[in-house]
Amino acid sequence: MKLRLVFVLLIALIFSSLSYAQNKNEVYGEKSEYAFDELEEKPEFPDGNNGLVKYLSENVKYPKKALEKGICGKVLVQFVIDDKGKVTKVEVLKGVEKTLDKEAVRVIKSMPKWIPGKKNGKPVKVRYTIPLTFKMD
Repeated sequence: MKLRLVFVLLIALIFSSLSYAQNKNEVYGEKSEYAFDELEEKPEFPDGNNGLVKYLSENVKYPKKALEKGICGKVLVQFVIDDKGKVTKVEVLKGVEKTLDKEAVRVIKSMPKWIPGKKNGKPVKVRYTIPLTFKMD
């Protein structure tokens, strides 16, 4: 049986992954530190969405323990692209299993700088969410 790592990163899913919904700070009545609406430019991975898919497919390694146990599933990872394009505040929103969650965080943290989002002509911090699906065939 051939093993294959599959990433569910359809272009529509990537665009819908930008978190324009309310964040925790807004829910509690505090001013948000992230731009969510009315962005002039969304954050962009170097070489765009195709570059993001290529990066993930080349850099995510299916953890050996998860392979041995036949563990698969979707890890939902949230992070912030800061005003300099750096990936920060990486966290698992919905995990599957410790080794898969850890690998998802590792690969997101190791991403190169993005082109930051802009609001009112200035770079801003934007929260971003990506689902990474680990699947065996």
